[in-house]
Amino acid sequence: MNARAATAKRFLLVLAATVVVVAGLLAGVPVLRAQTAVPFPTDLPWFNVSRPLTLADLEGRAVLLDFFTPGCINCVHMLPDEQQLERRFGNRLVIVGIDSPKFTASSTRAGLESFIVRYELKHPIVLDPQSSLWNAYGVQAWPTLVLIGPDGRVRNRWIGEQDYQQLAGPIAAALAGAPPASSLKPLPLRAMRMPHGALATPAGIAVSATQVAIADTSHNRIVLADPNGRLQAVIGTGCAGRADGDYAHAEFNRPHGLTLRDGVLYVADTDNQLIRRIDLRTREVGTIAGNGQRAFRNQGESAALAATLNSPWDVAWSGGKLYVSMAGDHQIWRYDPGAKTIAPWAGTGSEGLKDGSREEAEFAQPSGLSVHDGVLYDVDPESSSVRAITLPAGEVKTLVGRGLFDFGMKDGSAGRALLQHAEGIAWNAGNLYIADTFNNALRKLDLGSGRVETVAPGLGRPLAVAPLSPDTLLIAEGDSNRIDAVHLPDGKVTPWTITGLGAPSPKCMR
Repeated sequence: MNARAATAKRFLLVLAATVVVVAGLLAGVPVLRAQTAVPFPTDLPWFNVSRPLTLADLEGRAVLLDFFTPGCINCVHMLPDEQQLERRFGNRLVIVGIDSPKFTASSTRAGLESFIVRYELKHPIVLDPQSSLWNAYGVQAWPTLVLIGPDGRVRNRWIGEQDYQQLAGPIAAALAGAPPASSLKPLPLRAMRMPHGALATPAGIAVSATQVAIADTSHNRIVLADPNGRLQAVIGTGCAGRADGDYAHAEFNRPHGLTLRDGVLYVADTDNQLIRRIDLRTREVGTIAGNGQRAFRNQGESAALAATLNSPWDVAWSGGKLYVSMAGDHQIWRYDPGAKTIAPWAGTGSEGLKDGSREEAEFAQPSGLSVHDGVLYDVDPESSSVRAITLPAGEVKTLVGRGLFDFGMKDGSAGRALLQHAEGIAWNAGNLYIADTFNNALRKLDLGSGRVETVAPGLGRPLAVAPLSPDTLLIAEGDSNRIDAVHLPDGKVTPWTITGLGAPSPKCMR
């Protein structure tokens, strides 16, 4: 099966669950698909524009409507291709993002602003919390793309991830005979200001006895500090790229998860589709897995440097192997440093919440990882769940979570508690601490009693958590662009400042 066929097969499996939910909501009402452009409701909030857009603003242009929900990895994968399309077609093409939210947190202005800032989006985006546009265009899954021609007619629609070539041809055809760019009236574009302080969307933390490593994700670099917050080193230029080399010349592209082992820092270099190895003694960065291409591949071992990865999100070391949460493939992968090979290890590749052996289990965008005493713990944001995987056997068990569309903010027994798109996890003193991202909270699962409680509410979209000491946890807050310390057991939150750290050179700002 080639890569495109495999992608199609995987998407149909994902879509099946989504269509069932939509069909249930419609209660038998037929899906209606608009054949011409639908006016934007006048009461919806807009972003990256100085006023709401109207169909009159878009006359003479091709319009690509992107129906997405924040946090969906398949939706995130479309963003680089859309930027490439914008560069090719200029102002003859308008991409309009339509947030049709799955999660409660995604239906608020603050939730959408967080996503826009996190991915530094510049195109017009509208929040449609009641999914009125979703229903008007007959959308059934995320992402869905609808192409409207300059004459206002719907020309094409695509369900699931597409690549640049699949979209560029139909857009060019739609623009044949359309007015030249010089005749089009300007759009009221006004991109949101992106904050750039010392940290920008920190999304990973790893701690040893002498060092704290932080993935400064939107600054494309790794920061090293001592346990008291004094800066030791900055790894990477801050410019997005994939160069290996010394600290001053290496490059990253939106790195996320980190793990420290025997003087080496391993990095899930997410948007580069690479796994990086940083030797903290020689101060050298190297690549150990990934060829830099993103593709769906859910089975088979390969030479690590020849492998295509699919949004590696976090890394964890156990038993001489490096485990990788492959968010885009809905799997856990494993890297063998001796053989220099990498392969899917747990999960079928279809998105879901299914326990059992590693060969039959299903995950839903696995993200944060933590290892303790022969168990690999994982959080799956799209099912708002916590999973436990025995090592090395690979038996998968759900500790918290019920399904792809079951989420909320509820404490209590693990079987009844609810999370919302949690992205980070850490074991500490018999408990699992969870960065409950869309609930803006630090949660605790007591592995002894099996109860979930809220430790610290009101955080700024926490993305990662790691123990600094038995009574102190570090939290990476993506919205607040900072690291906080949480004291246990009272949950007191204080800023954890990195003394001496500044923003990267302006030439590297996106």
